Amino acid sequence: MPVVAGVVAWCTPQAAAQLTVFDPANFQQNLATAARALEQINNQVRLLQNQALMIARMDQNLKRLGPTLSPDLQRTLSALQGQLTAGQGIALRLSATQSGYEQLFPRRTSAALTDDVALRNAKARWDEAYAVFERSALVQGQVADGIGSDTSLLAAAMGRSRNAGGALEAAQAGNELTSLNVKQSLALLALLAAQHRAETTAKARDLAAEDEARQRFKTFLGNGTAYAARK
Repeated sequence: MPVVAGVVAWCTPQAAAQLTVFDPANFQQNLATAARALEQINNQVRLLQNQALMIARMDQNLKRLGPTLSPDLQRTLSALQGQLTAGQGIALRLSATQSGYEQLFPRRTSAALTDDVALRNAKARWDEAYAVFERSALVQGQVADGIGSDTSLLAAAMGRSRNAGGALEAAQAGNELTSLNVKQSLALLALLAAQHRAETTAKARDLAAEDEARQRFKTFLGNGTAYAARK
């Protein structure tokens, strides 16, 4: 019996050492810690995703529009400017207008006006009137031709504005629409300038012809004593 008791006493500590003790409180604490760690990881993942999305949007917002309407607008404005400067009339510039207008349409007709001078003046004024009316007609044609091209440019600009993917594209498309509007305003100003120059020249020509006719009539009458009856 003592031997058996000794064996039993020796085996009991060995068996107790091999058993695993489960602690519910410790397990719950470890589970909560793991959950918090997983939540932190998920937050970091979401933060990285948001940063990646922000970078993608920034890249999209910085995307340029690509081909623009600027070359087409510049070509049409250059063609219109060419029509304004074409012909032999007084240039549509302030300095040229001041010098040319005074020469063709002086404020007072010289008292020494002769038939030959009057004829040369009339021819020069007729040439100027023809030139300015021709210029006005050419500008009218240029503006009329531009209506078709402007319609196509407007459709293209509107399409680019609708399909803009980022802020920069949308801003550039809006700038193109504004540029087209400015171009049309400049074309209208050019048309008005050419038309009013033609009207001004025609009225100045009539005034100059009237003043020369008055001077010639005055010269013809003289001092009233050109004829005296003889007895």
